Amino acid sequence: MKGFIYLFIIVLFSSCAQSRFVEPLNKNELSLGAGFGGSVIEYTGAPIPLPLTTIEAGYGIDSNITIHGGWHTTAAFFGNFQMDFGATFKVLDQKKYVPNLSVAPAFNFIYNFDDKSARLWPMLDANAYWNYGKRHNYFYIGINNYFELKKNKADDQAQGHHWIFNPQIGHLLKGKNKPWQFSFEMKFLAPYVDNSTAFVPYKSILGKYGATGIYLGFRYPLTFKK
Repeated sequence: MKGFIYLFIIVLFSSCAQSRFVEPLNKNELSLGAGFGGSVIEYTGAPIPLPLTTIEAGYGIDSNITIHGGWHTTAAFFGNFQMDFGATFKVLDQKKYVPNLSVAPAFNFIYNFDDKSARLWPMLDANAYWNYGKRHNYFYIGINNYFELKKNKADDQAQGHHWIFNPQIGHLLKGKNKPWQFSFEMKFLAPYVDNSTAFVPYKSILGKYGATGIYLGFRYPLTFKK
């Protein structure tokens, strides 16, 4: 049972935020934003997403590369400094029914001030996305991957899950007259793991497997001319 608890703690950390910049920004474009949401749990008999919050920033190196980072503000209230940082690379352009394709290697870092311990998880997102309409809105499907580097779990037993994958779907809507962008994402967190022994009452559209994550976000892009 401890093994499942440990795995779902990792799932909780990995579900703190939605995907960062599925579509790269334009060259010299700066984007500031925030996100809200997390794993869905049962609370007073009703399913609700955990109210986890993040603040993010991204900068377009060119039209195919964006560097980005996020500060997990909810974690700070519990004595943790948590941030993620990485980059998004566009590797394929959309042609008719063939989607754009982007990959985003990143790291999730957590430092706990109480016991002065730190953890680092490598991540890799891969997303296919389709632009449509005059404002180039897009919807996407992809997979978020977390990699556990420790050999042993918290109970000193062998780590059984070094790779945790989370399929995801989402949509980003761009403002008509203003540059505001709004996004929605749903993650299927660890859909291969039995959640019936987890200490958190996770809810999943797959029943007793994994957890479902719901996220909302907004961004405000700014372009700097050089």
